Amino acid sequence: MTSSRLRSAALVAATLLVSVAATRQRPAVDPGSEFLAALRAHCGKAYAGRMINPQPADSVMLGQALVMHVRGCGDTVRVPFHVGTDRSRTWVFTKTAASVRLKHDHRHEDGSEDRVTQYGGDAGPGGTAQSMAFAADSFTAALLPASRTNVWTVEVTPTRFVYQLTRTGSDRRFRVEFDLTTPVAVPPAPWGSR
Repeated sequence: MTSSRLRSAALVAATLLVSVAATRQRPAVDPGSEFLAALRAHCGKAYAGRMINPQPADSVMLGQALVMHVRGCGDTVRVPFHVGTDRSRTWVFTKTAASVRLKHDHRHEDGSEDRVTQYGGDAGPGGTAQSMAFAADSFTAALLPASRTNVWTVEVTPTRFVYQLTRTGSDRRFRVEFDLTTPVAVPPAPWGSR
């Protein structure tokens, strides 16, 4: 081998080593952690929302003020969803070993759990820092058989938070969007919280 070929081979080898070393030093991207970090960026703040294309099943929410409040911002991020004076609903996002889990915590005014509570599921593959899709888990299917095909999609972008429910094989849809550019007054704590 000529000296110019040896130098070229050595240069290629050195480039490969540097590339491998740089790849090993870069931490793996964890969409679940990034998604929760995007929620935590709004910790302590509340935002107004609006329903998109409401269905008859959502009539109780029509004309009501819709407010989300990001609170409880550790490994679990709690996001109460207030509908007028009804403070019974909280979306609970928890980091798991594999992804993020969404549960719906429903309470009565005295703080006790509703009969229909703690339903939800884990985010499936393909989630990103800005969007996660949570398919109904076995607990949900047992508690609410009609909801066994539910998929909740949650988006967190710099300007909006979206919570959307779709039920595979049916016309059931629910979508509410919150404007993250304009905080509103923080509402009272959700029922069952201090």
